[in-house]
Amino acid sequence: MNIKKETATVQIRQIAERLQLSPGTVSIVLNGRGDSMRISKATQQRVQAMAKEMNYQPNMNARRLRQAAGEKASYIIAVYWCNDFLDELLGKFFQGAYLVTKNSKLNVEIVVQPYEFNELKKFRENMNCNRYNGVIIGGASEDDLSFMEAMDFNIPIILMNRQSNKFSWVSISDYESGRKCAKLFAARGHKKAGILNKKNKGRGSRLRELGFTEACEEFGIEVGTEWTGVAEKRNFESGYQEIKKFFMAQKDMPTALFVMDNGLIGGVLMALKENNIHVPEDMEIIVSGDDEALEYTTPTVTSLRMPMLDMAKSALEMMLTMIENNISIPMNRILVPDFIIRQSCGDFPELEDSVK
Repeated sequence: MNIKKETATVQIRQIAERLQLSPGTVSIVLNGRGDSMRISKATQQRVQAMAKEMNYQPNMNARRLRQAAGEKASYIIAVYWCNDFLDELLGKFFQGAYLVTKNSKLNVEIVVQPYEFNELKKFRENMNCNRYNGVIIGGASEDDLSFMEAMDFNIPIILMNRQSNKFSWVSISDYESGRKCAKLFAARGHKKAGILNKKNKGRGSRLRELGFTEACEEFGIEVGTEWTGVAEKRNFESGYQEIKKFFMAQKDMPTALFVMDNGLIGGVLMALKENNIHVPEDMEIIVSGDDEALEYTTPTVTSLRMPMLDMAKSALEMMLTMIENNISIPMNRILVPDFIIRQSCGDFPELEDSVK
C-alpha cells in the first residue's frame, strides 16, 4: 500500500492559518517541544488535533537527506530499547521485524535508540511526528512507564511487554508465566524452591516472580527468603556470586530453582558444580528466556521461552496498521510463553496432568 500523495501537501503554515496561530508555535508543538517552551496544554492539543485532522506528515526524509528525488517515502519507526537488554532479545526483535517488512509492500526504516533504565524521559522531545512516524519501546521500567503515561504524543506509541490504558501494547502473560513454572515444579514433586532474579527488574519480571511465589504457596512448595537471590547484573559473574551466597548462608538447599534471566545461568551452573550439587539429580532448574547457548550447557537447561520473535512481529504489524489507517484508539495483544524441556528439568509427569 502506498502513502497517500495528499499527505505531503499539508504544511505547517496551513495548520497555523486554520488555528490562527504563528507557524513557529505550530512547529514547536509538532516537534515535541511544547512543554519546554511553555506552550499551554490546550494549545498543544489544538495543534495536534488539527494536524491529525489534516493528515499532516512532515517531510522527515527530505530533511534528513535520506530520500532521493522521485523515491517513495519510507515510514520511519524508532525502537527505544533499554540498554540492559542489548543482547539476543534485540536480535530476535529484528528477526521478527525483518519478516514483517519482507512480506510488506511498505518501505520501512527502523532507527534504534538505546536508553538507560529509568531514563526514558531524557528522550521526551524526540518522540514526535517531526522525527518518526511511530515509536516502539522495549524494556521500560515502572518509572519509564509513569513518565510515558503523563505525556501526550502526536504519533503512535507501542509498548513491548508493558500494559497501558493509554498506549498500544504487545505483552507476555507474565504472571501466568511464573505460575507455569511453579506448576511444573509441583508436578515433579518438589517441596522447596529458590528464585534468582536480577537487581534492575521491570514490571514483567516482578509479575513472573509474584506468579511463581503465589503458585508455590498454593501447591505447597516452600520458597524461603534464604533461597531468594538478587543478582547485580545479568551476566555469568553475577549468577555465580549470587549462588555462592546460597551456600555461605545455610546448609539446607532447595531441590528446584527458578532462574529468572538466562544471562545468569552459566554462573549458576558453575557455582552448583563447584559445590557438588548435581543438576538435575540434586536440583532441577528452569530459566526464564531462551537462547542457543542453553542447548550446549552441561546439562542443557529447560527454559520458559518468551515469544520475542512473535512479539516483534505483532508490534511492527500493529504499528503499520495504526499508521496506514490513522488509528488512535489503543490496540493490544497478549502472547503466551511455552516450555523448552531439556536436561535440567523434565516435563510434566503423566500422572500429574491435573496440576498441568
